[in-house]
Amino acid sequence: MQQLNEFERKGWIKFEFDQHLEHWAKTANSEINLKLRNKEFLQNGLTCQGTWFVGVEALENDPDGSLNGVPLRGPFKSLMESYKTRTLHLAQVSIIFQGYPKPRGQESQSSFNFRLKRDAAHVDGLIAETPGGPRRLKEPHAYVLGIPINQAPENASPMVVWEGSHHLMSSAFKRFFSNQNLSEWENLDIREIYFETRKEVFRKCKRIVLHANVGESYMIHRHCLHGISPWDPKTVSFSEGRKIVYFRPELEKLADWPNL
Repeated sequence: MQQLNEFERKGWIKFEFDQHLEHWAKTANSEINLKLRNKEFLQNGLTCQGTWFVGVEALENDPDGSLNGVPLRGPFKSLMESYKTRTLHLAQVSIIFQGYPKPRGQESQSSFNFRLKRDAAHVDGLIAETPGGPRRLKEPHAYVLGIPINQAPENASPMVVWEGSHHLMSSAFKRFFSNQNLSEWENLDIREIYFETRKEVFRKCKRIVLHANVGESYMIHRHCLHGISPWDPKTVSFSEGRKIVYFRPELEKLADWPNL
């Protein structure tokens, strides 16, 4: 209950070191390192001029999160189980390399500046299929669970969150989706209210740097604005890249998504 209260108040929570999770993280790191030896696999996942390996569905975990017989265990379990979700998807393995960020693909200058100065702050699941195009609720996540799988320097592009932003976002989303037909939710363009509320978050909410070590983890509320900070040029050379596994299971009921 204390975890849930803290999570719902702040919009994020960091969990202490757990030896079982450390074992799982080291197993995951070994697995992804084997895959990265395949140059085609690596190249296909790179963006931002080679400074970010996106790694969507890169980890071949079981639906319960276990990997090669190693169960996914940690202090986040009870909080995970408080949400009614679908089974866990194949996890993302996001790897940030020294020099991040560089412009991504056809990214406009304004979009790159937002990545550089505002950490590409976003709420997960609101997808724009084309740059600057309509943004729609395509992935109704329950939460974001982040698990570092290698020991990276503190300033190697850590996660950042805007504490309390989920309260503002949730209020905006509830206003937007109220009185709308549930079957049409995924077709509605949410850009205007989303961008307006994001500006309000920047004015009112504190930006928190969320570094975690191997064996630690964190969970972010699905409405909490978050992003990835630029790699600090003063950080010691670290060619391996900062690796974090992300789980974002979807809610069983779409209607629950706008609620806090």
